[in-house]
Amino acid sequence: MVKIKLKQNLKTTQKGYLSLESKLFIKLIKLNIDEINDLLEKELLENPCLEEEPIRNVNEKSLLPEHEDLDNETFTEYDENNIVDYLIKQINLLNISKKEKKIYACLVYLLDDKGFLCYSNEEIINILKSQENIDISLVDIEELILKGQRMLDPCGILARTTNESLKIQLDMSNNKNFELYCNIIDNHLADIVKKDYKNISKSLNISISKVKKFTDDISELNANPANIFYSIDTNTKDPEPEAYVYIQNNKLIVQSNKNIKQVRVSNYYKKMLSLKSNLDSEVTEYLKEKITNGTLLIKTINEREEMYSNVFKLLVEIQKDYILKGERYIKSLKLSDIAQQLNVHESTISRITSNKYISTPRGMLNMKRFFVNKINSSSEKSSAAVRDIIEELIGMEDKKSPLTDDNIKSLLDQKGIAIARRTIAKYRNVLKIPSSNKRIKNK
Repeated sequence: MVKIKLKQNLKTTQKGYLSLESKLFIKLIKLNIDEINDLLEKELLENPCLEEEPIRNVNEKSLLPEHEDLDNETFTEYDENNIVDYLIKQINLLNISKKEKKIYACLVYLLDDKGFLCYSNEEIINILKSQENIDISLVDIEELILKGQRMLDPCGILARTTNESLKIQLDMSNNKNFELYCNIIDNHLADIVKKDYKNISKSLNISISKVKKFTDDISELNANPANIFYSIDTNTKDPEPEAYVYIQNNKLIVQSNKNIKQVRVSNYYKKMLSLKSNLDSEVTEYLKEKITNGTLLIKTINEREEMYSNVFKLLVEIQKDYILKGERYIKSLKLSDIAQQLNVHESTISRITSNKYISTPRGMLNMKRFFVNKINSSSEKSSAAVRDIIEELIGMEDKKSPLTDDNIKSLLDQKGIAIARRTIAKYRNVLKIPSSNKRIKNK
């Protein structure tokens, strides 16, 4: 009994030594980007000494690090279910200058989820100058946007409002009653939603039958240009990647996702506290506490970002062949291997990689995919790599005389991969490949 009590007291004492900063770091290190933003949103509401800085969902160094060479149409694979990839592919095929291609690609990255351009021309010019070192006039950027609205699919993309997008779609369809349709869009969208045909008829002095025809035509247009890319499963939200991995000059570049709310401690309240004019002791203590808490939160988030960046860069460096060449080239790796190299506890690496994703040339990958076991203590090959080799061997076999597990074992031995026959059978079952007897019967 004495030993048990002593152990319990020791635990209590150790917990007491954990600083507020350490507790906050442990809390933040396991949160993903969406959860961090939710936390910051809550803090902004509860802490008056915190304020949000303007945020642009653009990369710190460049809007388009992965699209630097926009004249090269083969440098990446495109996912046509993704509106960004779909538009970038079109831009690559346009017969325009490289500078214009780069500007259009930047505009694509400034679209919101609906496909609208939510930045003024002045803001776009500033972003192009600061992020891409591109100079362009107000007139030229407006001309490029107008041209892009009519060149790119889906029709209405790069518009700034629903009304503008609808009118672009009508204009591109060579509608004979364009002016009348525009009048309805500009002044009677609410009536269309309410199906108040009588009010539209009276306002425009046209028959109700024509009103119905016109409103039916408008209803068939796409109110939000990007909607077609999100209509397959509106209940499923793609995970926000913690980092992006790009191929640049045959090298993998890792860039942290900067889409986190930027907050700062308000200078107004700091100045108020420093002057201490007409502040009673209770208000002074309250402001001190809130400023201290806000400062600590910002500092800890920055530390989280630095730790995440270190982990991602190391993981990508170790598993670069897997990212570039495929499953067969993944190396055996444990959480403890990364922890040891970064001189942190294994639990820290576990928290960072749990339920987190990274965007790579192979697609969106769960961070846990980078960690795989060896097939045995004497081999550096991972189980995933061996499964891939087994699948390839079976795929290349003589269909009239399929490889047995013993045959596969011999072929693997020749490649320097020592593995038991029962392990081959297990991997074959994981791959849902039947035995050689069943395979020959199926041929």
